[in-house]
Amino acid sequence: MVEILAAKKALRRSIKAVCAALPATQIQSESARVAQRLFARDNWKSATKVCAFCSMPGELDTAPILEAAFAANKRVFLPRVEDVKARDMAMVEAFSMADIDAFPRSNWGIAEPPRDDSREDALDARVDLVVVPGVAFDCDNGRLGHGAGFYDNWLARADAAADAAAVARPATVGVCLGAQVLP
Repeated sequence: MVEILAAKKALRRSIKAVCAALPATQIQSESARVAQRLFARDNWKSATKVCAFCSMPGELDTAPILEAAFAANKRVFLPRVEDVKARDMAMVEAFSMADIDAFPRSNWGIAEPPRDDSREDALDARVDLVVVPGVAFDCDNGRLGHGAGFYDNWLARADAAADAAAVARPATVGVCLGAQVLP
């Protein structure tokens, strides 16, 4: 187990270094291509409630995805860390790009929804689609996250909530840059 954790840590470091070296123009063009592929998917077309995320530096730019979701009148939910030690996050509603631009920044420098009772939680809204970030993905739909477990924990809760309500689990789609796709 220690060897696996060390290998994951080394892979994360390597992939992040490669992404950090990518020119901004390449990140923007790849981000646009990924967004177009996402928009062509049936689960995007049919979704009315979408969880997404705000990009970190060196990641795929999610602004085109967020803009398209709002333009299509989809409800958008974004992550907010609730408890770092417990690796707990919520996905709460964002109302527009202007709303997101006004969000405070997290400890990681990511725009994060404020603690506001008027924002619905994605688990209560029963979202249709979750757009998932990752450090790396493989061709068998395997995902290597940042290592903290926030998404793994939240996705497990989302699946459990859907099962308890006897409704379909939300579809998940990982998005990333080409350098983050492993064989």
